[in-house]
Amino acid sequence: MSATASTARGRIADYGIVIALAAVVLGMALMSPAFRTPENLIGIGRQIAILGIAASAMTLIILAAEIDLSVGAVASASGVVGALALAAGLGPLAIPAAIATGAAFGLMNGLLTVYAAVPSFIATLVSFFIAQGVSLTLTGGQTILFDADWFRSLFATGALGPFQSSFLWFVAVFGGLYWLQSRTRFGAHVKAIGGGADSARMLGLAVDRIRVTLFTLTGALMGLVGMILIARIGNARSDGAVGLEFDAIAAVVIGGTALAGGTGSVLRTAAGVALIGVLNNGLAILNVDFNTQQVIKGVLVVVVVLIDRWVRQAKPQ
Repeated sequence: MSATASTARGRIADYGIVIALAAVVLGMALMSPAFRTPENLIGIGRQIAILGIAASAMTLIILAAEIDLSVGAVASASGVVGALALAAGLGPLAIPAAIATGAAFGLMNGLLTVYAAVPSFIATLVSFFIAQGVSLTLTGGQTILFDADWFRSLFATGALGPFQSSFLWFVAVFGGLYWLQSRTRFGAHVKAIGGGADSARMLGLAVDRIRVTLFTLTGALMGLVGMILIARIGNARSDGAVGLEFDAIAAVVIGGTALAGGTGSVLRTAAGVALIGVLNNGLAILNVDFNTQQVIKGVLVVVVVLIDRWVRQAKPQ
């Protein structure tokens, strides 16, 4: 392969997601005047907040060559616990209750994966079912109602200028995880583990501790996601966030993080989140039905994976 062709592939790898996002935004703007209104563009930011937090956390998990299929169910369970605490009149104690619920599931994922040597795909799938069972047991299959305007304002309906608090939580989490991944020794160690856990151990890295920390952190952030979700809609259901895990993984993959681990960035994942958010919003405005939207997102993920493989074939071994 010529050096020119190899360079072209490298540029596609670096800027492809940005080009794709710009193309989709331009296409939607041309097809629908309603899409390009300032109100709608700000609304997209609000809509992607939950996905953005989940995908940012998922990026670190996948960078370490792991996976977490439990995030949606854990967020649902955390939201249910928070809603029950609010309904019981516990006030601000609902916040640590929800965070602790998510962190407990994340810790369980980490311990199963690291010390019980259960593949994370299986360990987190088990957590998915356990979290679903907990949610169903606590709710009895019913919707949990609560009355806490302060809570809803803090996590969803409050605003700073044109931006709702849910979007501001996403920005804060994204900024923190981007700094952690790109500016700290911990982030460098995560990438090293994804590149090869055995080699990382030979370098003296605390591989097991880092992996448990990643799962626990992800679980705690799903506690935050659960609170944003119930604050947005004003109630909690056992299946409120189920399915979030698939959109999160899609955003990470679209953003260019390798499922094999070791390569990727929280910043690029943010572009993947924005692309999915723009697609969801634009297709809804164009009255494309939900099932067709899912097909389009699935095709997009396949295309991105094929392009990623094509780009990697150009790199010297």
